[in-house]
Amino acid sequence: MLLLSLNLGIAQAAQNVTGKPDDTLSATISRSDQTLIRIAGHKIRRLFGVEGEFTSMPDKDSGAVYIKPAIARSVITVHVSDENGRTWKLLLSVVNAPVDTIVIKESKNASTALKHGKDLPREEAIKEMLYSLMSDKKDDANDTDETNEIVQLWEEAVFVRVKSIKGSSLEGDEYQLTNVSNKLMVIDERELFRKGVMEVTVDKPDLQPGERTNVFIISANAEDDGDE
Repeated sequence: MLLLSLNLGIAQAAQNVTGKPDDTLSATISRSDQTLIRIAGHKIRRLFGVEGEFTSMPDKDSGAVYIKPAIARSVITVHVSDENGRTWKLLLSVVNAPVDTIVIKESKNASTALKHGKDLPREEAIKEMLYSLMSDKKDDANDTDETNEIVQLWEEAVFVRVKSIKGSSLEGDEYQLTNVSNKLMVIDERELFRKGVMEVTVDKPDLQPGERTNVFIISANAEDDGDE
């Protein structure tokens, strides 16, 4: 019966989201029911995000994954990788209703560089850096610094750097962002991009007054600029 339900899920109408690897794509998932995610023409090798935010159940035969939120948030972020190492970032809005299957489709001509193997090592490095920032375990392979440094951002927010990791080609920072205003704060990850930034992940984009969220920012190592 489980296999039948998985196959039926794949046959449902779909939310088609299209973009090149490393793009941030938006879709909707159900709060109460499992939502199926698949990559058109490929199998999902890995689905990861902030631990405890969701549960997932893979179907190895189809290469699809069922996902269900495990916390009361309006938006969660997950990363989905296929068997070739290509990764898409999904910004998932949580709704109180059943939703259609999410199908990730690659943009036309988006795989040209990947076919030559040029981008895969950097994609893997970004994923590994994100793992290290999210993990409580010490990253012995890179220089890790536990900090408590206030960084100027917006008047409505207190932005504190709590961890920095410096690798051979990438630098990663974990921040805690607190909404100190008296209004709802909606964080657009694009506002946190600057020159050299390659990845921004915000645990909780919607913050009520006094609420806090973790923010992860990964940048190219300034010392590695000459390698491009």
